[in-house]
Amino acid sequence: MTDLFAPFRQAAGDREAAARAFKAAGGKVVGYVGPTVPTELIAATGAFPLRLAGEAAATPLADRYMEALFDPVVRAVFETALAGRYDFVDAIVLARTSDSAQRLYYYLCEVRRLGEAQVPEPLLYDLLHTPWYSSAEYNLARIGELKANLERVAGRMISDAALADAIATSNRRRAGLEAFANLRRSRPARVSGPDAQAVFAASQTMPAEAFDAALSGLLTGANGAHAGPRIVLAGSGQVTPRLHRLIESHGGVVVGDFHEFGEPLAAGRVAEGGAPLRALTAHYHRAVASSRTFPQSAAPLVEFAKAAGADGVLFYFLREEEALTWEYPAQRRALEAAGIRVLCLEDMTQQPDEAAIGPGIATFLDGLAAKVAS
Repeated sequence: MTDLFAPFRQAAGDREAAARAFKAAGGKVVGYVGPTVPTELIAATGAFPLRLAGEAAATPLADRYMEALFDPVVRAVFETALAGRYDFVDAIVLARTSDSAQRLYYYLCEVRRLGEAQVPEPLLYDLLHTPWYSSAEYNLARIGELKANLERVAGRMISDAALADAIATSNRRRAGLEAFANLRRSRPARVSGPDAQAVFAASQTMPAEAFDAALSGLLTGANGAHAGPRIVLAGSGQVTPRLHRLIESHGGVVVGDFHEFGEPLAAGRVAEGGAPLRALTAHYHRAVASSRTFPQSAAPLVEFAKAAGADGVLFYFLREEEALTWEYPAQRRALEAAGIRVLCLEDMTQQPDEAAIGPGIATFLDGLAAKVAS
């Protein structure tokens, strides 16, 4: 029997493989950090857009420069860059919607200025998430600057037709991921949590055509049956399936990922048929949330948990988390008012300590199972 998840697991296990092959064939590769970078602009130049992320047990090179409270994903990216392992990447786009990503831009610039390491050229994308007309016009000007920088890096101008094609491709991917999310929402869930994590990771690391083809086969052929207390993960982004596996080893099933590496990647569609650059600006201003989105609301998480048929929501906050924890009290109140139980794990490491948190997760799941059975 064909393993429909194999291409996604392969792409998630080696995030850089496809981009390296693209570079070896003579193409350009542009890395990016975070979910608020308009990848359609990168694709419209003919370059390969690669989301940079990972885990790092030790970061001796980055530790020379970075303070302790940097996002671990950003620290891992910086370590990889300093070690010269992004030698196939032509530039890295970093958005101001994350404090750690913004500061990484300055650190990469300074490392290049001092000549201390050969790192890719950093490009800053200044995106405001305040809901004002002035912010929208500011964002349009800034995305125009990013467009010019990407054209310079790629050596190719971005036509409206090329950008419209890239937008259509991204919209198809978002629609496919939305359909995939529905497989998780079925009862029982047709997809396990770890396999879902691989699909979302692959959506940011595989060539678009290959991903779309593999996802199409998955949408028609997935027939798993994963039962147990239904859990939504929220809080800090989960780069790997470690936490998913831990939850499911105790009898739960992860049916939704409400964080920057999960279902929010499929949020909204870029308007097609009009001025593509303005449509792209509006999408990343209004449809893609970040820690700097204002004002914040607990409603999206509650609606997401209800749609997933969640019995509980597990918040996992890294000890370096400085933004998302501010939203937690309102989110907890709203979830509990909706009859959805909550477990909050704070001051966590990027790699979950199974011995430390496993018993608490097991107790939480047992309580949910008893509630469902009653």
